[in-house]
Amino acid sequence: METEYLKKESPKILIVDDISINVEILENILSNEGYEVLGALSVEEAINIMKKTLPSLILSDLSMPEIDGLEFCRMVKSNPKTRDIPFVFISVLDTSEEKEQAFLSGAVDYIPKPFDAAEVVMRVNNHLNSYRLQQEMASYNRMMHKLVEEQKKQIEREQENRLRALAKIMEKRNKGMGNRLENLGHNAKLLAQSLQLLPSYENEISDEFVETIEVASMLYDIGSLVIPDITWAKGNTDDISDTEYIKRHITEGAEILEEISSGQGNSRFLSMAIKIVKYHHTHWDGTGYPALREKDIPLEARITSLAITFDALTGKENNDNAYSVEESIQIINEKGGRVFDPDIVRVFGKIWRQMKTL
Repeated sequence: METEYLKKESPKILIVDDISINVEILENILSNEGYEVLGALSVEEAINIMKKTLPSLILSDLSMPEIDGLEFCRMVKSNPKTRDIPFVFISVLDTSEEKEQAFLSGAVDYIPKPFDAAEVVMRVNNHLNSYRLQQEMASYNRMMHKLVEEQKKQIEREQENRLRALAKIMEKRNKGMGNRLENLGHNAKLLAQSLQLLPSYENEISDEFVETIEVASMLYDIGSLVIPDITWAKGNTDDISDTEYIKRHITEGAEILEEISSGQGNSRFLSMAIKIVKYHHTHWDGTGYPALREKDIPLEARITSLAITFDALTGKENNDNAYSVEESIQIINEKGGRVFDPDIVRVFGKIWRQMKTL
């Protein structure tokens, strides 16, 4: 947009000097070159002009009453909306110290008095060209950033669709699952959203985290694709009865996802899914597998672990011993601080009515 503006309209040059004759001289020189000139006899007047119209270049005297040129330059450079505008001093800078102060304040050049018309035009043209190129580059960078973000989102949508399709294959592979994985994803997302409202988690759980866990949690048992005769939802949520099976399905599942990840590049869905696969059998007190404890266990795995257990306890498909919702809540509450993160259990106790069951 800035590039189009510079092409369609003559660049606006703001001249600030408390001596009107200096403003008039520069205005005559620059107007003859086709530039639109904005004149101000004080910094306050210049600021009011800039509130309505941003110039492409500022020419300012150094010594002025009330607010001098150095302070004006610092004000311009400290404002994100104006800091890129080239600032040039018009003054008699006789000493090295004065020149150093001028450049340290953010100025790019100075034009000495009395004015030489050819020098004024040359310096102004040079800085306007540099500003135009800078604006074009900034516009190009924004455009490229937008394209990259759009491509990234498209890739993520495609990856999400592939992983959802993979979850559907898991459901068909294990007859009787029904919509359990979709329910699991919903419940994990709901738990994450609710945790996000707690001050201690607001910086740890982003909106992206919430959206990602819905898909990633559905792949927690992907290792079952390569392990035959999986029986779902036996209602056993206490001690691990088959450590070798647990180790194998974790290892197989992680390897499947890591192989997919290596072919698709970095993916937030796959990265989170791998953590969930590896650590959804851990326990808060360190008795699960692998033997991590408390907040050393990735948060996404702690959330998914509770959602898995709630599904296993209440799922009636292929499970004649399913518990009622009330019984399931009691079992999960009893395991808070032992198997499950107590914060997640407390949140679960407030939202369980919104969670899906079969």
